[in-house]
Amino acid sequence: MPDWGPDASAQRVFDKLFTPAGVTGWRDVVEIAGGGRFGGRVLQASPASRCWAFEPSEAARDAAAARLPEAVAAGRLLPRLLDAARPDAMLATLIEAGQARQVDAVFGIDSMQQAGLPTLVTHWLNAALVLRPGGRLLMTLADPTTIAGFQKILRDIRRTHRFQGRPGEKFAWTSAEIVRAVLGRLGFVVELLEPWSNHEGRPPRDLYLSAILVQPDRAEAFRAALRPSAAPEPALSSAEWWDRHAPRAMAARPDGPPAHAVLDRLLRPAAVETWRHAIEIGLGDGRYTAEVLRANPAVKLTVFDVSDRIMQAAAARMAEAVASGRLGFLPIDPLHPDGILAAFEREHLAREIDAVFSIDALVHVDLQYLVAYWLNAALLLRPGGWLVFSVADATTEQGFARLLAELAQGYANPGQVSDRLEYLSFGLIRPLLERFGFEVTFAGHGAAADLGGRDLHVVAQLVRPEAAEALRGHLSTGLAAPRFGGPEEEDRDSLAPAPTTPDAQEPLAEDSLELDLDLARALGQAFWRQVRLHGLPGLAAAGQLGGHSGSQMGVQPGRDGWAENRRDYQRIGQLVLRDLAEMGITLHKSATRPPGTPAAPGAVPPDGA
Repeated sequence: MPDWGPDASAQRVFDKLFTPAGVTGWRDVVEIAGGGRFGGRVLQASPASRCWAFEPSEAARDAAAARLPEAVAAGRLLPRLLDAARPDAMLATLIEAGQARQVDAVFGIDSMQQAGLPTLVTHWLNAALVLRPGGRLLMTLADPTTIAGFQKILRDIRRTHRFQGRPGEKFAWTSAEIVRAVLGRLGFVVELLEPWSNHEGRPPRDLYLSAILVQPDRAEAFRAALRPSAAPEPALSSAEWWDRHAPRAMAARPDGPPAHAVLDRLLRPAAVETWRHAIEIGLGDGRYTAEVLRANPAVKLTVFDVSDRIMQAAAARMAEAVASGRLGFLPIDPLHPDGILAAFEREHLAREIDAVFSIDALVHVDLQYLVAYWLNAALLLRPGGWLVFSVADATTEQGFARLLAELAQGYANPGQVSDRLEYLSFGLIRPLLERFGFEVTFAGHGAAADLGGRDLHVVAQLVRPEAAEALRGHLSTGLAAPRFGGPEEEDRDSLAPAPTTPDAQEPLAEDSLELDLDLARALGQAFWRQVRLHGLPGLAAAGQLGGHSGSQMGVQPGRDGWAENRRDYQRIGQLVLRDLAEMGITLHKSATRPPGTPAAPGAVPPDGA
């Protein structure tokens, strides 16, 4: 049963969103994945009201009922189940109850931050079909352009990179621009949409939304998008999915922008003829790889992709460029988010790269992974180097149409890699690129004759390399990142120490177990402190070495991630010890020093003692 958090925080939100919306006059409302937290407050504020509580799992539904048993017994709280195979579950339930176009409000507070755009739009479309004219939609959504939002998406890079397209606990970020564009097409008028914090004195992370349904007929035109989809797909990593679909990915796409148009509109303004070293992320069908090689006979191009099959097919297709040393292929490292950076640093080519580009390939990649690629690029490019890419844009007519066409698929398979699109907007991208040190020199959708109207094409130039350097710690820890969740992951609950040498097979003696765990814990704690210090400049000056940081840095105090207790410190330390052992380095814990003996400089006591 999840923690609802401080009561004062909920009251601030209620006063911010619900009171101005006329909550005291509501009769029938819908809460989405809220566990009755705000539904219960609505029932108190309006004695005549009734709340339909739609939850994503049976456990969550039962927990909501257990929290408010008196309201359930009185028939005022009606817990119901959302069905991943039925995007129209909310609509069907309320139609059956005779409540279509009778609902006063639909709300999802502190529960939508991890909902991708297909899930959000599914809820918004259901709301537009059940609300009465003038009914309210209230939500909180994650915004990466806010102070705390930007810090959150950076902190999550190392933790989420290992998911590689598999579902996981990561935020699904959106922007005010996307919210306004999509809700407007569904018949809403946005009354309130602003960054705000439910904790007084803390920097904002989320967008707080209040919208009014004014044109119900608009939503009726899109009702068919809620038709049930096929069964949920198996969860695959990005590499597994694209390996499986390599033939289709490498096939020429008639709906893609012509390569010559991309060259003229995006790559020539980025001085493609002058490039010496360039990087492409994501091959697609290889048309832009070949176009760059034709446009610049002197360029050396390295292509990164998640799929070995796609890279092998491209290498065979462009064998001459490979044989001449002009074209090379490297896999995207599934464990280390700084893999692209590390590959070039080993060759002493950091700050020697002229361009990083990806056309018509990153449209399937969500923002959490994109920011890692952009930060890698900002650390590799020379000053004045170019970043050129395209992403799917939900604010265009074509993007919105594709979003609705894939709505049921995205709702049934949240957070999973597939050929469906991930949607961004210029208002979301530009602030992030500027924080990485880029200046956008071109952004547009083009005309149907060249770039097409669905995707957003961006050309940016690195003008402040020092901005990226200050954020380097969010990519690289200096040692291998913890391998939690990877395909070769060992038992997470095992605290047995790693062998002291790569060849060791015998378990360590029982009397050494406690000492080795102490060593692993002390090393893991020191390692994690350095990660935080490196990733959050100014932390040391603020005197904050634990799990808290100053609000001036945009980081919420309290627990931060998974390395906040002794078991996690031990796991980190064991992984470091194992990596060192593979390099032939063995660490031993020194004997306990006598009382009164000063500690060695820089020594780190276990558990922060």
